[in-house]
Amino acid sequence: MNARRPAPLNTGELVGIAELHDLSFSHQAAPLLRLLSQEADLIPDLRRPRPWLAQRDGQAVLDSLLEQEWTGFLAHLGRVGPWVYAPTVHGLQRLSAGYTWLTLQVQGHDLSGCEPASLLGRLWSDGRWGEGRRGGSVLTEGAQPVNREWAGQNVAATPQQAELDFWTLAQTLAAQQRREWAAR
Repeated sequence: MNARRPAPLNTGELVGIAELHDLSFSHQAAPLLRLLSQEADLIPDLRRPRPWLAQRDGQAVLDSLLEQEWTGFLAHLGRVGPWVYAPTVHGLQRLSAGYTWLTLQVQGHDLSGCEPASLLGRLWSDGRWGEGRRGGSVLTEGAQPVNREWAGQNVAATPQQAELDFWTLAQTLAAQQRREWAAR
């Protein structure tokens, strides 16, 4: 008899853009924040790659994004991923691709030994990820060895490195847009 193997993580539920909002004017911020009021991670996720944003409430953060990066798209990546902001479709595509890559890299690792503060070690079953969440780790339960023929040799050294790569990309894109908009 074959030993029962756990079902592989459903990557289709983790990647892509689950929710998208166009933020073109400052007056759209308040209604958008009301709509997303249950998303406790929205503002922390937007601030994480933007260390230059002061501690502010949601309205101030969205206003700062419009002032510093111009109009753009607020998106929730995957069913359990972070909220991101990108002023262009190309930027949003890069963040989505970066998150997809991160998700695929994590599947090749046992996450049970992740540091508690690690973003990927805290992808919880309530469908969100990040600091301070409680529950069982979806990735820890579903992580499977990567099919090497399918993945090639592009498996990250650690889940923590894959996480760092994603947030570095997010910070680089935000800083670049901020500089370009300030130069105009």
